[in-house]
Amino acid sequence: MTPAAFQEAIAPVVDKQQFNKYINDAILRGQRCQRNWDLSKQIPKEDLDLIVHAATQAPSKQNVDFYNVYVIEDRETLEHMYEASKTEARDNPQVLANAVLIFTENKHSVFRTSEQKKIAMGIDSEKDRLTNYADMHEAIGVAAGFVNMTASMLGYQTGCDKCFNHEEVKKLLNTNDKPILAMGVGFKDPSKQRRESQGTGKKVRSFDKPNAKVTYL
Repeated sequence: MTPAAFQEAIAPVVDKQQFNKYINDAILRGQRCQRNWDLSKQIPKEDLDLIVHAATQAPSKQNVDFYNVYVIEDRETLEHMYEASKTEARDNPQVLANAVLIFTENKHSVFRTSEQKKIAMGIDSEKDRLTNYADMHEAIGVAAGFVNMTASMLGYQTGCDKCFNHEEVKKLLNTNDKPILAMGVGFKDPSKQRRESQGTGKKVRSFDKPNAKVTYL
């Protein structure tokens, strides 16, 4: 369905201003990191499939598959992930969510960019490798944004984490590909404040988002 057809279909039952406000609120909800979860619930398969669809179909440079996605719902695995995500500064209970998506580098992606082709032929330079590395991180960032917005519009909370023991996470995933980002998705715990850690009960400091400068030409 095209955007125009969608708007025409919902017009009789949805006010445009209300719909725009819903999207606006979803954006603001997605801005905040959730640190505790209601594990008595499970994300319905159709919702999780849509969230994964957002992760895999986000745009990237020349639509290269720079990353792979691992989807974890198994509690034992997520508990191990939580232990692998603890740092001296804090724990990271984002990875205790109802479901966690882990983005890893894809060493076997389609060689489509000029940098990738040179890397495959062994004639690359440090600049080529750095460009390819930046392209991968950019692609994962865009995909995480797609997941964030999709999940928020479906009524879920999210929380990202990149502070984890890479070797431990590789073992958990049974892969040699480097894990780049973990993203928890799920139901917030209604009995706790958003910043209260599920693991320790301590509240994590929160920061307000400064307004980016916007210039219209």
